[in-house]
Amino acid sequence: MGLSKRGRYKLTLLISLVLAIIGVAVLFVINWSLIIQAFQSYEGAFEVLLVISIRILILSIIAFYLFHKWFKQEAQYLSDIPFLLGLFFLILIFGKAIDLLWDLTFFTFNDDIVLLFLKFRFFIIIFEVAPLIYLGMEIIFFRLEDRFNKLKDKGYMNRLRNILISVIILIELIAIITGPNLTMMGIILPLILIPSLLGIVYIFYMAYSLNRLTIVKPGILTISFFLYMLSNIFRPIMQNILGETASYIIVVEIVDIIIFMIIFLGLYKK
Repeated sequence: MGLSKRGRYKLTLLISLVLAIIGVAVLFVINWSLIIQAFQSYEGAFEVLLVISIRILILSIIAFYLFHKWFKQEAQYLSDIPFLLGLFFLILIFGKAIDLLWDLTFFTFNDDIVLLFLKFRFFIIIFEVAPLIYLGMEIIFFRLEDRFNKLKDKGYMNRLRNILISVIILIELIAIITGPNLTMMGIILPLILIPSLLGIVYIFYMAYSLNRLTIVKPGILTISFFLYMLSNIFRPIMQNILGETASYIIVVEIVDIIIFMIIFLGLYKK
């Protein structure tokens, strides 16, 4: 007898998780000598490790909670809110692990390696925000149902949503791949991240106003994702003030830790 749908999802998630952990571990092993060098010569390296590890722990708790909530449902669908939000936090965990590697080793690389590393990190960011955009389209389509009767057809709506998210991801990937230098990449990131987060803030606000997404607290999520958007504007400001230092990393990560604890409050609902 084959696995149930729930069992297949669990197995796929487990395999993906193991492969991702192995991939990150390999990157750390390859750069181990540089990491040791950072701890020997980079003031504040231990504090950077500690604060990012705390953030990864918080993200892991949130992701586990969301997937646990999803698997407790009678049926699992890939368009479910706990799955989409859980996927966002899961990908973000590995994004932060890559950030930790970057924070400990970037000063040893030349501009070409830095550019390649940034493009890789931006790829992860694209797939981080994709589940949020996908979720947001449901609220947008709900608002448009009265004007476009076709959107009341769930099959049509899901196909349209898949096409739109694929086009968005493709455009963003092309923009990153063709980014010629660090200056251009610095312009591309806010063009990808800020509009996506602004859209998510608006979507949760709409959900709060319309009393939708009742399995979470959209009012708190509106505020917390707005703060997360501001924190991504706050990062480059602090970088200009403090420079590429351990103090800069510690300050912005602590701010994000507080924000994600607020996000968890918005997600926790019996």
